[in-house]
Amino acid sequence: MKEMTVNVSIMAATMMPHWIFQAFDWFVISMLALASFAGVGLAISAMLHIRESKIAPATTTEHLRSLIAGRDFRQLMDFTATDQTFVSQSLYAALRRAHLKYPAMREAMETSIGEQTANMFRRIEPLNVIGNIGPLLGLLGTVLGMIMAFYKLVELGGNTVNAQQLEQGIGTALWHTFFGLFVAIPCLVVYGFYRVRADKISNKAALVAEELLENLRPEAMADDAERKKAATRPTTAAASPMPAPAPQGFERSEG
Repeated sequence: MKEMTVNVSIMAATMMPHWIFQAFDWFVISMLALASFAGVGLAISAMLHIRESKIAPATTTEHLRSLIAGRDFRQLMDFTATDQTFVSQSLYAALRRAHLKYPAMREAMETSIGEQTANMFRRIEPLNVIGNIGPLLGLLGTVLGMIMAFYKLVELGGNTVNAQQLEQGIGTALWHTFFGLFVAIPCLVVYGFYRVRADKISNKAALVAEELLENLRPEAMADDAERKKAATRPTTAAASPMPAPAPQGFERSEG
């Protein structure tokens, strides 16, 4: 019974045409090539977009500070509505809730910060996917190469074979493993680097946005208005110094 099963397996293997192996081989190679090109494109995109000068430029922050200090709320609203930087979009979400008072403004800003941070992470998440799929594609090619090698043994009918006759299958297995790791390792390195970088930049930008929002609190605006009023109030010099009041209990008696 066991011999019959083995014979049936050998017959099925010998009946399998060679073009099936070639088709699977080209499929794995195509997927690895596509993954490598996608990884390069995603790495370039991360390099261009995940940087502080793109997410939270200093010039934008200073412009927002000047608008808030000058109480130019109309221009502040217009600027944050059109500017696509992290700080401007966070502040714009808060300004849209200005009619609902400060707690609602802060809540809207926190929601916007969370969404923008998640968008940055989603930009680089495909690198993590490619880094995990690459070794699996390489393993698929490895299994395919071993099947091709054993198929060659079956095709020769168990006769004495040399390494040259098995080199196609063994070479396919090893090269696919190599290319799978070659694609995965750089993608995982770039993903780890830019994930830390995105987290650092987003935290810094969030602190700047919260600082700007603090300047829009009613208490802060009232204190600032009082300071401006005191600074512009004319000071009059007294003609003669006023006498200091006498301490209690030591009033001058008349008599």
